[in-house]
Amino acid sequence: MRLHIQSVIGLLAAVAVPARGQASESAHKAAPRIIGIFDSRTGEPLRAVQVRDVFSGDYVVTSATGTARLDFLTFKGTAGMVELRKLGYQAKELVVDRSDTAAITELLEPAVTLAPVVITESYRIDRDAGKWEGLAERCRSKSVTCIGGKDLEKMPSANLADFLIRADGVTIGACEAGRRAQCGKIAMRSPVIPPSYCQPTFFVDGYEWDSHMSPPTDLTPHKPAQGPYTPGNVKAVEVYPPERPRPLRFEGDPACGAVVIWTK
Repeated sequence: MRLHIQSVIGLLAAVAVPARGQASESAHKAAPRIIGIFDSRTGEPLRAVQVRDVFSGDYVVTSATGTARLDFLTFKGTAGMVELRKLGYQAKELVVDRSDTAAITELLEPAVTLAPVVITESYRIDRDAGKWEGLAERCRSKSVTCIGGKDLEKMPSANLADFLIRADGVTIGACEAGRRAQCGKIAMRSPVIPPSYCQPTFFVDGYEWDSHMSPPTDLTPHKPAQGPYTPGNVKAVEVYPPERPRPLRFEGDPACGAVVIWTK
């Protein structure tokens, strides 16, 4: 295995690029420390791995050399917890000793869900163009729940949420204090804790929906359908849970899932 472990020690000055939505530095800083993350199969450094502080939710992503600084961590007593996440790889949690400053080297394993999605040697869903023409091949994989036109036609007055609730990885948001926005609405079961659920990224006809406009359809089950995204106007829906391979075009928030709506 061609591990580049020496690069971790030699790149102590490397700084990971802060990810979107990263919170400000914690008041409880870690000792200066570097983590290097590599592919377990090839030994190559992995860039864009999300390195998340489990206690605060803050995170950074690894640089092109597979490294990130850990001086943003918070601790409970002498220990901190870090979660490593990258699409296509198994998530991993580490316990970090507050007093230790030695560089950390970690290997990520390919996601166990990758094997079933390879229908032929020439097809990989993570390299799919994400176009309507490729829907049938994507739907043959184990990574996606596909809701077809025939299913939609059986319930023409239903809300799309009534179909989404049956998809793999989908749940209903809890009605807890401070999180009323998703109370009783469709959400994804998020492997990131906190939170335990999140709102998926929506795509309409292959293009990402502006989240500031709210979801393109009412996400409350058992309510009357509201146009224009109704069973009568939609020809198919794809639902990708978190941690399942999907076309890069539909990546959205890697910590949550994606819902792709195709209209007539």
